[in-house]
Amino acid sequence: MNVPVTLTNTNDKAANVTATIGVEGPMKVVGSNNQSVSLAAKSEGRATFKIVADPTINVGKVTVTVSGLGEKFTDATEISVRPPSTLQKSTGSGSIAGGISQKINIGLSDFIPGSTNYSLVVSRSPALELGEQLKYLVQYPYGCTEQTVSAAFPQIYYSDLSDLMMLNKEQNKTNANTNIMEAIRKIKMRQLYNGAVTLWDGEGKEDWWTTIYSAHFLLEARKAGFDVDNSLLETMLNYINNKLKNKETITYYYNRDQNKKIAPKEVAYGLYVLALAGRTNVPAMNYYKANTLMLALDSRYLLAAAYATAGDRKSFTAMLPASFSGEESVAQTGGSYYSDVRDEAIALNALIDVDPGNGQIGIMVKHVADKLKARRYLSTQERAFAFLALGKHAKSANNSTATAEIKVNGKVIAKVDGGQWTGDMKALGGNNVEIATKGNGRLYYFWQAEGISASGAYKEEDSYLKVRKRFFDRNGKPITTNTFKQNDLIIIGVTLERSFNTPIENVVITDLLPAGFEIENPRTKEIPGMDWIKDASTPTALDVRDDRIHFFVDANSNKQTYYYAVRAVSPGNYKMGPVSADAMYNGEYHSYNGAGAVRVIQ
Repeated sequence: MNVPVTLTNTNDKAANVTATIGVEGPMKVVGSNNQSVSLAAKSEGRATFKIVADPTINVGKVTVTVSGLGEKFTDATEISVRPPSTLQKSTGSGSIAGGISQKINIGLSDFIPGSTNYSLVVSRSPALELGEQLKYLVQYPYGCTEQTVSAAFPQIYYSDLSDLMMLNKEQNKTNANTNIMEAIRKIKMRQLYNGAVTLWDGEGKEDWWTTIYSAHFLLEARKAGFDVDNSLLETMLNYINNKLKNKETITYYYNRDQNKKIAPKEVAYGLYVLALAGRTNVPAMNYYKANTLMLALDSRYLLAAAYATAGDRKSFTAMLPASFSGEESVAQTGGSYYSDVRDEAIALNALIDVDPGNGQIGIMVKHVADKLKARRYLSTQERAFAFLALGKHAKSANNSTATAEIKVNGKVIAKVDGGQWTGDMKALGGNNVEIATKGNGRLYYFWQAEGISASGAYKEEDSYLKVRKRFFDRNGKPITTNTFKQNDLIIIGVTLERSFNTPIENVVITDLLPAGFEIENPRTKEIPGMDWIKDASTPTALDVRDDRIHFFVDANSNKQTYYYAVRAVSPGNYKMGPVSADAMYNGEYHSYNGAGAVRVIQ
């Protein structure tokens, strides 16, 4: 980066001054660190220095000292340093039978040393294998209502696990209770006059599924002792009850390429939540009991659970399917956010609550657990309900008597005799870890490594989505060079395309900026002379940060473009991160493209 230092002589006589630059932190001065400048009376001059940043994360300081005319002037500026890449994570988990010794290899990539963090947790509880699911939820970077509830819901039951894994510490939150209370606050802030809840602040559009999901969460939070405003919950339940009067249908996609008309999945879930609240809607339940062909498989489980919750065991037995099989839904990124994993997990969660000894539970647990372990991408809905269901089952089935010794480089550093043990492997010596067990049952372990790539490496690919960015000048002329002049206004157009006709809802587009750029205006309509932009789409929500911008959108069209303006502010050579697009409820739909380098000149 070039650092220009402008020197102004306000005196009536010429002067010779010396400018010196010094750096602290992850930066170096290239070439000379001082320059002499001759200044005529009442004139300006300039000294130019060059500094480069190391591939690390830290805060540096640039100090400029100017001496002349018997005076000394000093100016210090702090600069954040980060490589053009985001946080990457690597995890592993497994179980060890009593009497077995097993070595654990924690894999690390080309992570910057200062950014790395890796740990090992060992426990008797198989719920530990779900620790990464909870960690993902608590650290999910976006804040719509569904995701906020998904992060907080499991912590009503498993705050000990979240605190043990230091999830709240990493998120600068005191404990799981803080997350739960924050979720309650957000729900209250986003409730409309009719009781419904919106996904985003100020959106004004009710979300049926999220309203039921929020009510379910509030009921469980109140049961756990949290303060829930009764009027907040009652108006929400009234909305859910009123929606049941419509008897509407939707097109349901299942078994890859089949579809049929069914009652929305919100119907059965709403009936179940109303029953949990003691406001059982028997007429609506009986209507759908008489029209079971209108219900998806998971909806039949939820309606059966609603009857059981209301005390009608006979109807529960009659309604409950013989097995969760024969119907596998095609994942949806909006509406009720259904998928095969979420559907079986929500059915399992309800079944464990109303009939914990049911013979179907064992095989359903296996189905959900196997899918969670096999799938690379999982939505917040899938993780939240799977964690709730499997965690409840694991808690009741935890009869292991296994113990273990944790060894690092052959030396015993800890023993696990009952509860859980967690260790910072960075402090304990790295990868040469061994777990030696005794006793009956099993022990479960979970490890995590995370860091930021020093090289900024990432995998460029288009999977169902295609995102690209282009640069334009303020008059709409495409910029084909990677060199820009200082103070240039640059319009960035980010185009999102989908590879098939089905709409993809809840997509987040992230553009990571080079350090020499600053966001000027995320809304180009407010900038004079932007009439050439004819195809601009409007995002559902926008999140602007110092070094990146997030557009939250629905991919309803085959191609849609979003524009924002940046300013080239600092001369120098910079790496530029990729632009990315991810469907928040189906990670298979993603695209990463366009990392490179830019140059800003004076």
